[in-house]
This record gives sequence, C-alpha cells and structure tokens, in this order.
Amino acid sequence: MKFIRTICTALIAVMLFSSFSAPVLAETIPAEVQGSSAAQNAKQKVITEFEGLAPDVKQQTIIIGSEDTPHLPGELKALLEGSSEFISVSALWKSQPDFAADRAGTYVYTPEISSDYQIDAAAVLPSIRIKVIKANTTLSQLPGTLKKKSRQTLSQGITVSPAYGRPVQLQMYQNGQWVTKKTFTLSNSKSASLTADFPNDWWKVTSSAWRFFIPESKEGNALTSSSITVNTLRYYQNPSKYIQIQDKITLRHSGAYKLKVGYMGLKVQKVNRYFRIGNKYWPRYTSQTKRKVKAFQKRKKLKATGVVDKKTWMKMGFSESSWSSLGAYVSPIKVNPSSTKKDHIEAMISTAKKYLGTNYVVGASGKPGQGADCSGLVMQALYAAGVDPYPVSCVRHSKPGYEFESRNIWKNKKLKTVPYTKKQRGDLIFYRGRSGAINHIAIYLGGGKVIESWPNKVVIRPVKNSRRNRIKGVKRVFN
Repeated sequence: MKFIRTICTALIAVMLFSSFSAPVLAETIPAEVQGSSAAQNAKQKVITEFEGLAPDVKQQTIIIGSEDTPHLPGELKALLEGSSEFISVSALWKSQPDFAADRAGTYVYTPEISSDYQIDAAAVLPSIRIKVIKANTTLSQLPGTLKKKSRQTLSQGITVSPAYGRPVQLQMYQNGQWVTKKTFTLSNSKSASLTADFPNDWWKVTSSAWRFFIPESKEGNALTSSSITVNTLRYYQNPSKYIQIQDKITLRHSGAYKLKVGYMGLKVQKVNRYFRIGNKYWPRYTSQTKRKVKAFQKRKKLKATGVVDKKTWMKMGFSESSWSSLGAYVSPIKVNPSSTKKDHIEAMISTAKKYLGTNYVVGASGKPGQGADCSGLVMQALYAAGVDPYPVSCVRHSKPGYEFESRNIWKNKKLKTVPYTKKQRGDLIFYRGRSGAINHIAIYLGGGKVIESWPNKVVIRPVKNSRRNRIKGVKRVFN
C-alpha cells in the first residue's frame, strides 16, 4: 500500500509541475493567416493611369424638368502597373454637392474604386461635371397687331413652356412704363396653354401696346414677350358718306398768321386794344389799325409795313407762344373709341355750355372766356366731339372773307340735312338774313332751345325769337 501511495504522490507532483513550471507554447496559426495584412497589400493591383472620359460624359448639361438624369458609367478603363493594356474596373460615383435635378447649379461627380485596387499617386481620377440649368421659357408666336371693335371682349391665346403652374402677367405700356393689368396662372404641366382675356376697359384708348411677362421660376428663366399693338375700332362711327369721327384733331391752318387789313378775331382784338381803338365785339383790322401799326413800327425801328408780324407782336409786349396759339385753339377731345352716339352729342353740348357768358367776338374761336362768335362756338363743340369740319377751321375763320363760316358749314355735303320737324338734340340750326343768305348757326339742345353765340354773349335761348326767326335748315352731325 505504501508503494501505491508513493506512486500516486509522484504522479500528482508531475502534473502540478507541468501546470506551473512548463514554458507557454505559441498558439498554432496558419502561416497564410499570420501574414494576412501584408499579403493583402501585396495582392492589391496598382492602377497607374485612367483612360479619359468622352467629352459628352465628362461635361453634361441637364435642363430642369426635362427628366434627364446624369450619365455615370459603371466601369472605368484603367492601366495596371506592369501592364500595357487597359482593363475595366467597377466605379461608384458620388456627387458634391448632393445632386438635385430640380435645383440649378454645378455638381461634380467623382468615382469610388473597388478596394481590390490601389491607385498610384500619379494617377488622376476622372470626374464628371453636371450642370443643371433652368429651361429657356418659350411662348407661342404672338401677332404684332390686333384690331378689335371697342366694348367687345379681347383675348389672346398663348402656350408657355415650361409651365408648372407659373404666373403670367399681361402688361400695358402706360406713362413710360409697363404696368401689370392682369395675372393668369398656368396649369401644372410641362407645357400649358391659356386664353388671356384683356381688361374690360382695354378699348378706352385708340391704340395701345401690350406684352406678356413670365417671372423666373425654379424650372425656367424669365420671359418678356414681343409687344402687341392693339388698335381700337370705334364702337360708334358715322357712315362713310358723312364726316368721320377722329381720334385727334390737327389743324391744317397755322395760327402763326400775319395780321392785315380785313382780318378779325382774337389776335386783331389784342392789337386794337393795344392802340385803344375798335369794338371789342367786332374787332377788325382796319385802315386805322394799319396806320397805328405802321407808326409803332417806325418808333420801334422795325420795317414799317403796317402788317403785324411776329417781331411787331412781341415788341407790343405779347408772348411768343400767343402769336401762334391765340387764334388756333382746339378743344380737347372728350370722346374715346368706346363712346356711343349719345356720348358724342353730349360731348359737343357740354363743351358749348362751357362758353356760356363768353363774349361774342367776330371771327374768333378761342377758349371759354376768350371769345367766340356763332360759328367759332360750333367749331369748338365739334372738335370736342372728334369732328373736324375742314376746310372750315378756327384759323381760317379770322381771315378776310370767312366771317360767315356758318355758310360753309351749311354747304358741307358730309353733314346730313334733316327736316326742321325732325330736329334732334345735337343738330345744327342754320338761320338766314332777309336776303336769304345764312348769317347764323346754333346748336339745338332739345325742348325748343338752342345754345348760340349771338351779340354779345354765348347764351341759351328759344330756337326762334324776335331777333332771329328765319330758319334756313337743319344739319345732323351724328347719324
């Protein structure tokens, strides 16, 4: 037994010695694993050069809303170290900044190469530049000119691209600048059409300029269309055989006329007043006026002609502007292309009423308060209604032989003759003297009344009275 205990003790001792005293053995690791990092670097293929990208790939442009996307090749051609042939290597592209197809700007893409490859420091990675731009806004071809009768709807169809719900402004040229009159909204599609209705009062001017303006948006650039000229056709116009209503009255006789014997009107009145001669209601350039003028010219060392020219006029202390304007006044037109027949008649009568109380001045057709005789009053009333009775004019009226322009108005075949019993408001009533010759004209107001310039004021009186009751006839201006 003792022998057995001794054997067991020895075995236990050997085991303990093995656990605490024996040297630690190295862990067994396969050689290929132990050198994995170095081997991995050793196995990487070195890229020394990349083949350049095609120009249309290297530089790309994308228009917002076009649905185009960047073309990014999945492989690049690369030359490996020690090789003379290019191979294909996979590439993943990354944008800086992050690409957004609806945001204008420049985006630079660079590739990420598989970790199987090492890129030599001398190798240049290719890059792709994507330029995202806004579309050039287009608008369908517009007409250069539109003609339309006033008081009617005026509209213009347009097609815009890109649309995408963008606003469209209809602008009118006023007082030297473009003013937005209406704004429309396009539908939310790539290209859209709409009918642009002009403002309801587009027709208040004879001719006007319009355009469309589309502000810049994220999809497209701003656009200003070509100008459209809109010519307004009158709502009311006399039949072609009668005097035509005009948009502007331009005198064909100059007011810068010289004063000679036989002349009448406001300029003569002014000269006679200067010399304190003559009658203020019947101013005439007489032989007395001529003598006074001639003496004045001698005193002022002017050529003594007895004729008042511009130099003589100004030496009298009268203004240069009055030389040509005093005898050539034209009432502002009170009608527009949308005016009705009634509007024209009322424009005529309201202008005549502004002269109430104005002195009767033979041969004159001046401003209210300056002076006008019977035909001078009618001329200014006609001018205000857009009617020019040429060759009768406020300028010619002051010249010798044209005192009774009422006779020449009566002779105008473009004024309609109507029976006295059919007279209407706005008609012209003509009177004759005992000899039968026409010597007076008035404007019929209705209700048996006329407005007239009869010595010595502009007044409203019955059509017939004790001073003048011989009716020659009636002419109608507006038919």
